[in-house]
Amino acid sequence: MSFQRKRKIYRLNFAGTEYDGMEVQVEGLTTGEYLEIVTLTGVTDDSGSETEKLLKLLASHLVSWNIQEDGVPVPADIEGVKSNDLAMNMFIINAWTDAMVSVPADTEKKSLAGDPSLVASIPTESLSLSL
Repeated sequence: MSFQRKRKIYRLNFAGTEYDGMEVQVEGLTTGEYLEIVTLTGVTDDSGSETEKLLKLLASHLVSWNIQEDGVPVPADIEGVKSNDLAMNMFIINAWTDAMVSVPADTEKKSLAGDPSLVASIPTESLSLSL
């Protein structure tokens, strides 16, 4: 029997930021693509080719978003990405990479096996010298 691998879809959260209300869904990256995006975000290139490569990588993994301009939906493709403010695109990319490397809260499951810890039963107050 084989396991069919499937790319994870990340729903990026912008609550509490200047982009509060924006909803973006994006596919996960392969490890190679992730390493490439990390390298690209740290590189300054006067020609802009590295930035364009980074934006194309984002666009190729976009699933959906709720971005509109003047009531008209902005397409979730390279043209839509290029029409966004660069700061907003970089904010999306940072949220995307953060989401991929963070550990979900539900992975902290308690073990049902074993005895309770003895730490709770050890007295912690000072002993009286009058004994």
